[in-house]
Amino acid sequence: MPNVLYFSGFGTAIGKNAITNQILEYSLNKRIIGGFDAERIENSPEYKEYTAKNGEISAFQFFVEQKMGFKTRYHVVTFPPTKEKFKFAQTALDLGVEAMENALNDIGIDPESIDLWLAGCATPFEQAPGIAATIKCHFVGYENKTPAITINSACVGFNINLQRAVEFFKVNPNARHVAIVHTEVMSELLTNEPSFVPYSTFADGAAAVILSRGEAVSGKGLFEIENHEDMYMIDFLGAHKNGNLYMNPGKVRQRATINIVNTVKSLYQKSGWDNAAIDLCIPHQTGHAIVHGAAKILNLPWEKLYQEVQLNYGNLSGASVPFAMALLKQQEKLKPGTKIVTAVCGLGGEYGGFLYEVPQVVEQPKQQHKPLCGKNVLVTGSTGGLGTAVCRCLAEKGANIYMHYNSNQQKAENLAKELETFNVKVVPIQADFSEKTAYKKIIGAIDGKLNYIVHTAAITGNLLRASEVMPKEIEMVNSVNYINPVMLTESLHEKVLDCVLFVGSVAEEAMFSGSSSYVVSKRQLHSFAQRYATMAAKNNIRCIYYRIGLLDKGMVEKLSPKQQIAAMSSVGQKSLLDTNMVAERIVKSLYLPKILNVKHDREGELIVRRDGF
Repeated sequence: MPNVLYFSGFGTAIGKNAITNQILEYSLNKRIIGGFDAERIENSPEYKEYTAKNGEISAFQFFVEQKMGFKTRYHVVTFPPTKEKFKFAQTALDLGVEAMENALNDIGIDPESIDLWLAGCATPFEQAPGIAATIKCHFVGYENKTPAITINSACVGFNINLQRAVEFFKVNPNARHVAIVHTEVMSELLTNEPSFVPYSTFADGAAAVILSRGEAVSGKGLFEIENHEDMYMIDFLGAHKNGNLYMNPGKVRQRATINIVNTVKSLYQKSGWDNAAIDLCIPHQTGHAIVHGAAKILNLPWEKLYQEVQLNYGNLSGASVPFAMALLKQQEKLKPGTKIVTAVCGLGGEYGGFLYEVPQVVEQPKQQHKPLCGKNVLVTGSTGGLGTAVCRCLAEKGANIYMHYNSNQQKAENLAKELETFNVKVVPIQADFSEKTAYKKIIGAIDGKLNYIVHTAAITGNLLRASEVMPKEIEMVNSVNYINPVMLTESLHEKVLDCVLFVGSVAEEAMFSGSSSYVVSKRQLHSFAQRYATMAAKNNIRCIYYRIGLLDKGMVEKLSPKQQIAAMSSVGQKSLLDTNMVAERIVKSLYLPKILNVKHDREGELIVRRDGF
C-alpha cells in the first residue's frame, strides 16, 4: 500500500464575542462606524426584488448578508474594538493553543510524537519569539528538540506552511506527524477603522491540523500544492506598523478574483481534475464579491462552493481553509474518495492552493498518553480539596504518588485506593503539620528520588483581624503553611530531580480584612520560594510559585459573600475557579513550559504563575 499525506486531526477556536449584523447596524446608526449608503441599496432592483419575495429587511442586513456573504463573526473583545479592551482579551496565542489542543485530541496522539511545529500569524501577541515555539511550549516538555517555525503571513499563511510540511516529509523519511496552526486576532487591526466593510468581514479565530504520513488503501491524500506572489497587490492590502489596516477594496477584488481562478486552473491542469471531478471547492472565505466572481469565471456549480466559514464565522485570514476542513469533518463530509480543491489569496499578493483526495488510511491505534508515567511525586495536603484533585490528575497521567495527609486517615485510605486503580504506586504518609517537626516523618518515608514536589498543604485559620489573632493561632497556621513545607523542601533538596511547586493564594494581595495569619504565612512562603529557586537552579531544578484566585472549594467556604466579592474584585477575578481545572493546570505546570489561561512571569529564577487573575 502506498504512503500518503493526510489530515489526521482538526481543531478550531474562535473569539468569545459573537458580533452579529444587528450589532454592526446598531453601531452604524450610532455613527460609531460609517461608510454605508442605505439609500442607494434601498433603490436598487436587487433589494426590491429580495424584499418582495422574502419580506422586509433593512438595507444594511440585506447588503452584508446577501451581497457580501457574512452573517456572524466572532471577536475576542466586545464591539466596537478599542486598544484598551485588548489588554484583557484572548490573544492569538490563546486561540492557537486551543485549536492545537483540539487537533491533538482529535487524533489522540502524544504531542511528543509531533516531528515539526508550524504556525502562521499576522497579528502576534508579542514581537518575539515566533508564535510556533510558544504554542509548542504548551504541549511538550523541556527536553523536546523538534523544530518550531513561524511565518508572518495572513490569508495564505496556512497554505505556505502546508507546502513547508510537504517538503519536510520529503527530506525526513522517518517523520510521521507535522502540526500546523494558523491563528489571528483580526479585530485588533480595526480599532481606528471608519468603514463598516472590514468590521463586517474580518473575525478572530484559529484552526489547526495534524498532517500525517501513513499507508492508504485508496485515495491520494494531499498531492498537489502551490504558492505564488502577485506583485500588483503589494501596496493594496496590509497593516501599517501601528497596526492599522489598509485596504483598497476595488483593487483587492480585481486581483484576488484573478488569482483564485488561476490557482484552480493550474491545479486542475497538474492533476487532470476538472469541475466535474471535484466534490467541493474551498476558497479563501473572503466574501461573495471575490468568491462568486471567481466561481462564475470557472463555471463552478454553486452547490460545490463551500462558504460556511465565511457566513457563520467571518473571514478568518489563513485559518479559513483549515477551519472549513474541520467543519467538514464534523459534518461527516470528509468521506474516503471526496475530492477537494482550495484556493487562497491575501496580504501582499500571496496566493495559492492545494488538492486533496480523502484517503482510506490504515488506522493506527490511539495512544494512551501518560506524560508522567514512572515519575515520582510528593504531594503535601493531599486530602484537602485542591490536594485531592491534584493527586487524581497525577495518577491519571501515570505518576507514582507519596500522598501526605495531616490526620484524616479514612479519607486518605479511600483516596489511595482510588488512585491505585490507575495502576500507579501510592504511599500514604501521615504527618500533622501543626507540629513543627512533622516534616521529618515524610523524609523517612521517601524511598529514592523524587521528580516533583507539590505543596498544597494549607489551613486558613480564623478570619480575624491581626490585632484579634491569638499567638497560638499564628503559630499553628505558620507551622502548616510555611515552616513544614520549607523544612521539607530543604531536607529533600538532594532527592529532587525536576521541579518544586508551591501553591500561593489570592489572599496575598486581595483587599479584604481578616485571615491575617494565613496571608502572612503565604507571603513568607513566597519569599522562601524566591530564595530557594536560586539555589535549585544550580541543580537544574525548576521552582514554581503558583498563585491561584478563589477556588470553588476550601477557603471560599469561610468567606462571607462580601469578602468573596472584595477579594475577587481586587485582583480582577470574574468567577470562582473550578478546583479540578486548576489542579489540571498545576500538574501540567510540572512538566510543560507554558500553560493556557495562566499568566506566566519570572522573579529571578522563580517561575510565577497566576491562575484566575
